[in-house]
Amino acid sequence: MKKGLILLCAFLVSGGAWLFAQDKVLWVDRFSAGEGGKTIPAGWTLDKKTGTPVVRLEAEGGRTYVRFYSEKSSFGLRKEMSFDIKEYPYLNWKWKVSRLPEKGDFTQKDTDDQAAQVYVLFPRFPAKVNTEIVGYLWESQAKNKGKEGPSPAWSKSKVIVLQAGPERLNEWVAEKRNVYEDYKRLFKKEPPKVGGVSLYINTQHTQGVGEAFFDDIYFSKD
Repeated sequence: MKKGLILLCAFLVSGGAWLFAQDKVLWVDRFSAGEGGKTIPAGWTLDKKTGTPVVRLEAEGGRTYVRFYSEKSSFGLRKEMSFDIKEYPYLNWKWKVSRLPEKGDFTQKDTDDQAAQVYVLFPRFPAKVNTEIVGYLWESQAKNKGKEGPSPAWSKSKVIVLQAGPERLNEWVAEKRNVYEDYKRLFKKEPPKVGGVSLYINTQHTQGVGEAFFDDIYFSKD
């Protein structure tokens, strides 16, 4: 995690689309307003843990989105931004999963694979070893839907399973979470400023395959 966390300014240009902080909305990215064919969306950094990342902006039916494909790999995209989560407490996004790592189960470290993960980062100095994370998962096991708690991979990461199992495969699902309230409930304290957002996929633990898609993502006041 870089120490210098940048402020998302009033206007940023990303992939030909204007990203901006309105009175009630703070955009992370408007993928649907971009163009397909690019590997990494502008303004994002590729985080590679293991294996070969397959990530690409794709367009279909008048919308552009980011496709992640993982085969025995772990990687994600990270975007740095700095703001007070109390000002924009709600995180809104759309995601779709077409393939789940069948043996994935977030409750055990050796099976902690998911097709789709969305993380909000809360760095405290020194950020490299002291960043707290609120994560939202699309889990493989239907029995885990609604569960929340510490990630087996990182003690400072608390995760919530929003979607689980094959019930909504191949369907775009819109999510909205009060990250401020989730942080307070999970960490039992007030949060520092947001330092960034990450989108992730991993299948390296179970040696499986996963595929996910992410669309527009933004923070809002309500």
